Amino acid sequence: MASSSMTGVHLIRVLTDDRTNRLWVAAGSSPEEAVSLVLDAIPEGWSARLAQENLTPAEMEGLDLKQGEAYEITRTIRMG
Repeated sequence: MASSSMTGVHLIRVLTDDRTNRLWVAAGSSPEEAVSLVLDAIPEGWSARLAQENLTPAEMEGLDLKQGEAYEITRTIRMG
C-alpha cells in the first residue's frame, strides 16, 4: 500500500444502526488509527472495520488526503 509521510490511506467499512453498509476512506499512520478516525466521525451505535478491498496507488493519490482526515465515499468516480 502506498503511503506518504508515514500516512496510509485505508478503506473502512461502516455498518449503521439499520444494518446498512457504507464505505469511508481515512488517512492514518496505521490501519487501527484510520478505523479510530472513522469511529470518531460516525454516530454512536455504528461500527467500523478495515475493509478487505484496497485502493490503488492512483486512487490514493487522487484523494490527496492529509493525516487525520476521514470521509464517507458517497459516489464512484471512474479514473481513466
